[in-house]
Amino acid sequence: MARGISALIGGAALTLAAFSASAQNPPRAPAQASPAQTVELFPQDPGSAVVEELQVVARPPGPALWLVEKGGAKLYVVGSAPPLPHQLKWDSPRLNRAMDQASLVLIPPEASVGPLQVTKFFLTGGGGVRYGPFSKNLEDRLPPDLLARFVNVREQAGRTAVPYKDWKPAVAGFIVMSDFRQAAGLSEAKPVSTIERMAKAKGVKVKAMSQYRLGPVLGVVGKLPDEGQLACLRDALSEIDYDAAHAATIGTDWANGDLASVRARYSSSAAQRCLMRAPGGPGLLADQIGQSAKALNEALDRPGVTIAVVDLAFLLPANGVLDRLKASGATITSPAD
Repeated sequence: MARGISALIGGAALTLAAFSASAQNPPRAPAQASPAQTVELFPQDPGSAVVEELQVVARPPGPALWLVEKGGAKLYVVGSAPPLPHQLKWDSPRLNRAMDQASLVLIPPEASVGPLQVTKFFLTGGGGVRYGPFSKNLEDRLPPDLLARFVNVREQAGRTAVPYKDWKPAVAGFIVMSDFRQAAGLSEAKPVSTIERMAKAKGVKVKAMSQYRLGPVLGVVGKLPDEGQLACLRDALSEIDYDAAHAATIGTDWANGDLASVRARYSSSAAQRCLMRAPGGPGLLADQIGQSAKALNEALDRPGVTIAVVDLAFLLPANGVLDRLKASGATITSPAD
């Protein structure tokens, strides 16, 4: 059950924060992609209002990197786009140089989960995201087309119906997404875990931008009506289809700084779409963007060099982190698409 809670955090919080995963089993060979669904996976976002005004430089080796300057402070922002292949090899001379000068690395917000929260989760029936003990199993509740897609994905992940049977559809979608990615050799923890190791190897302090409580995330998802639950599951399965169909390039695009290709698949995630459907969900997302921007602005208030890892779903949208840093008086140099 604990693994199920972790998977929920990993799915729903991919846009609230980058997932700080526990150690995973060694990845198996990538699963075969199921036929791609003809859907618009991500909604269109107008994008940051300041992007067109930014100074654009030639693309250097490595992932896309933004330089934010204010007063005597420099902030290097790495755009995170999980999942990435476990075995992905990448190098960024520019990030390495910044790490040599940095005194702090900021990583995305982390979930705050203590023993009392876990106990309350089970005593209250899973925060409203699980069915009762005498209810029908998940797969007995799904319409035929959705059932076929769900079974196909969990079989590719090497799972039986048992781990998902008591979860409501939205949560089951995020759990099976995490299971599928692990089986396909994709990590939801990267690139944060790699950058953390780089920082620790150089003796640079690593700090989460903030923490958020698990309860409100679960509560929002649990309040979704049946049609919303099924819509969230469909979005999760479509994102899995997309991941599988692009397994060969999902890491190289990011590692080579091909921002246009990364943005084409990553304007928002299934988890973000799900939360936007739920009462209180948009507020949770806005709060997380605000907390991330606040942490970065605080870093710019002191001299020196800071590195931050920010999910692209927070960084690039209109009124996202980039726009808020610009509005605070910062100068931003953007990577080339």
